[in-house]
Amino acid sequence: MYERYQPHFENESHKDFEYDESGAEVDLRQEAEVFLDHERVDNGRDSDIKTQLVKLRESLSEDSDGIIHLTIPAYSYDFSENPFVGLGRDRTKTYEISRYIDVVFLHRFMYQDIIVCGLQSRQFVDEGSRASFVKKMRETGGIPIDTREHRSFDILGMEFCPYVEYHSTDAFFKLYHTVMPRVADRPHYPLDVWLIFDANAYQEVEGASDFRRAFCLKSGYDRRASLLDIAQIN
Repeated sequence: MYERYQPHFENESHKDFEYDESGAEVDLRQEAEVFLDHERVDNGRDSDIKTQLVKLRESLSEDSDGIIHLTIPAYSYDFSENPFVGLGRDRTKTYEISRYIDVVFLHRFMYQDIIVCGLQSRQFVDEGSRASFVKKMRETGGIPIDTREHRSFDILGMEFCPYVEYHSTDAFFKLYHTVMPRVADRPHYPLDVWLIFDANAYQEVEGASDFRRAFCLKSGYDRRASLLDIAQIN
């Protein structure tokens, strides 16, 4: 059966720390417990992944149209199937995709507080119209708002903190690819467009129904200026 996604806090125990002579905390955890692959790519265990992540970082400077263009081969698949479910060898793990996005966001917005929102562009437009759809969002500051909808929030996203499991992009990929009812969707579309917002421009409000949080633009802030960037995959 499909897994039921339940974000959780990691339990922190005092046994993981001791104090030195100066009274400062000394972390006793092993390196593997502190650094995940997408946070530290120089672990020597997977040189191919390391090379790909380095190339990905270096390619970011080549963007020229205001959009972060990313090519992730592992995220190219037949939409008639969901490659993220099943028990076989060919099953794709969401982490194989999310670690790339996490590295990009860490690199681009290292000193900023951001809210990220992943969406399936093909739920809004067909493949041929994706470029103009992304451009329109760039110009207006996000997903077009239907004034006929009566809702208390502007965006559904999460504050990005990749060192916490459910605050990394993997939480989005799990929600859309491994949890009912979306897991059963056919065609099964990828989360190919990511919006990055200035967290200081938004305040959390009620309206969320899963791990994501609902945010409303603060008074005095410009919607267009609050959209810091857009990332497009494949």
